[in-house]
Amino acid sequence: MAKYLKTEWCGVFLIDENGVIDKKMFPKNAEEIAERLLAIERGNILEEEKFFEEEKPLVEDRRFSGLYEICEKIPEVEINCEKYGYDKELLREASLILTERMIEKEHGRRERRISQAIYSIDDLLKTINVLNERVYEWYGYFSEGKAKRKNLADFITHKWEIAGKEELDREEEQSLKGIAEAIIKLRDAQEKVERYVKDAMASMAPNLSKLVGESIAARLIASAGGLDRLASMPSGTIQVLGAEKALFRHIKEGTAPPKHGIIFQHELINKAPKKYRGKIARVMAGKIAIAARADVFTKRDIADELKKDMEERIKEIRGKNPR
Repeated sequence: MAKYLKTEWCGVFLIDENGVIDKKMFPKNAEEIAERLLAIERGNILEEEKFFEEEKPLVEDRRFSGLYEICEKIPEVEINCEKYGYDKELLREASLILTERMIEKEHGRRERRISQAIYSIDDLLKTINVLNERVYEWYGYFSEGKAKRKNLADFITHKWEIAGKEELDREEEQSLKGIAEAIIKLRDAQEKVERYVKDAMASMAPNLSKLVGESIAARLIASAGGLDRLASMPSGTIQVLGAEKALFRHIKEGTAPPKHGIIFQHELINKAPKKYRGKIARVMAGKIAIAARADVFTKRDIADELKKDMEERIKEIRGKNPR
């Protein structure tokens, strides 16, 4: 008579058409059970399932491919875990832990996707800038500069005019317009990716996003390797995230240490007089650390309070609002 393998939340059972032949139970521990259920979700084979390898059971689940023979259907044998001392409270606890682990897994995946989105925005900007420069130089042969660099692609596509410096044949005109249209499409793609990052960051790291903006928040998370890792970093490390090359030169060659990295993109730093930037960066990094920890641990909305305090401290540094 054929034997079959059936995995339940409490253990692995060797069965035939008449019922249970043998079993290998999971530990009576919610954490251990959740780990095994998560491993199954990931497509892994458990040690308890490998235990019956010598029996050569038939299985339904495709994740056993290469280990056991796959069949279309196994017998419907009812297995009651409570009969073996595994109560519903244990199942509830294991289910809660499993849900948390799966949310953490999805959270990590989304962080990586946001990182790719941020890098895509950078690539799009580089490509747009290169093509804009090329179009500007090319169009310059036929125009007296009626359109500015910033809106040149729109101008060529929608308001095409020639000043008559040199003749332009139809094929060249279409080529130039084609590049201008490509620039417009790339800008549209950039805007769509930026909207995705904004929406994703607002739900994933609301405090951090409100404090420094979605783009900088996303870049900090990408550079740190995740929101959890960012939340565990001291403010001094956060301050120079993104300035690793300058930091390495400082250590190796004794050059001046960097005062800021990614956070330099914030206007409160890059528009401040140079002599204040280091102090402002320290204040901002400290608030970023608090915001990240709130997003990871407490989930409390403290962004407005942090932002107000940060702006007041920066005014003090610049001597505009001394206490």
